[in-house]
Amino acid sequence: MKLKLLKYLRCLDCLSTLDLEDMGAATADSGDRPEDVMEGRLVCTRCSATYTVSGGVPRMYISSSPDATRPRTAASFGYLWSQSAPSAEVYDPSSYHFQKMERSLSFDIPSGLVLDAGCGDGVDLANQAQRDGVEVIGVDMSEGGCQTSYARTKGQASAHVVQADLCRLPFAAGTFDLAYSYGVLHHLGAPELGLEEVTRVAKSGAPIVAYLYEDFSERNALLRWSLAIANTARALTTRLPHWLLYNLCRLASPVVFTAFTLPAMLGRRYAKLASLSENLPFRHGTGPFSLVGDLYDRFSAPVEYRYSRESSAAFFAGAGLQQVRVAAERGWMVMGIKPTRQTEDSR
Repeated sequence: MKLKLLKYLRCLDCLSTLDLEDMGAATADSGDRPEDVMEGRLVCTRCSATYTVSGGVPRMYISSSPDATRPRTAASFGYLWSQSAPSAEVYDPSSYHFQKMERSLSFDIPSGLVLDAGCGDGVDLANQAQRDGVEVIGVDMSEGGCQTSYARTKGQASAHVVQADLCRLPFAAGTFDLAYSYGVLHHLGAPELGLEEVTRVAKSGAPIVAYLYEDFSERNALLRWSLAIANTARALTTRLPHWLLYNLCRLASPVVFTAFTLPAMLGRRYAKLASLSENLPFRHGTGPFSLVGDLYDRFSAPVEYRYSRESSAAFFAGAGLQQVRVAAERGWMVMGIKPTRQTEDSR
């Protein structure tokens, strides 16, 4: 944990500031205090609640939750993110998740403090930390996600990782200049609570952006049929051991790539087949084993909500966001603006 993260963290119980105690091993020195705290304890300055720092990550969550699916969801995705090898992977910053939202919705990321709500394997987190004038905090509930994100970004001064629940964030209201969440809200037991909490910690006038699964209501019969089959299969696959499902997805990825991705690639070369290719599932693959994560994501998550164009916009409007815009790109890219105080007061 970098020391400058401390000024943003707040107690979950009373939202007061925290003090750092019992500092352990650190990676670098800054004066007489370590710059990167690996082990320690955070103590609330008001109510004396305590939280641990372990493996360089503040553990800012409580074990009890009204969402009974949360431990299963965290364990499921944690296994997936733990399979990521940060030192061995190279990603194109111009074509990863956040940049896709940025292009689809045509907005400019502001300078300042950014929230990655559900940072997963930390690729988006690392990409944002490379931007000039940006400091970014990634939040994830899973142990695997936190470990991998921290390993990927530990050398970046502007990137931070916090283990926390999106429905109960350890930040004061109005903290972030922008907040985004790619493919996470629809896996929460109560997505509306997660979006409301992300909205709470954003500043007035800040953009909030998310990617949500679509319900295929605007798609052809083939895609709706494939969704129905996948949903039936999920009744079994969500109960399989994570290691077994992951390896089954590794076996299935080349088959799915051959059945769907290759025909889509071929179809893009011919104008008469373009519309068909753009309606094939898994058309975005790049190689035989490129779909392992997508397949695992699809068949492992205990909870999966899907949205139409109208319901995704209503979802954001229901959180009090304004100027809501929706763009289609293998799902819904959605953006809303948190009202300014003057706008809120005029209601």
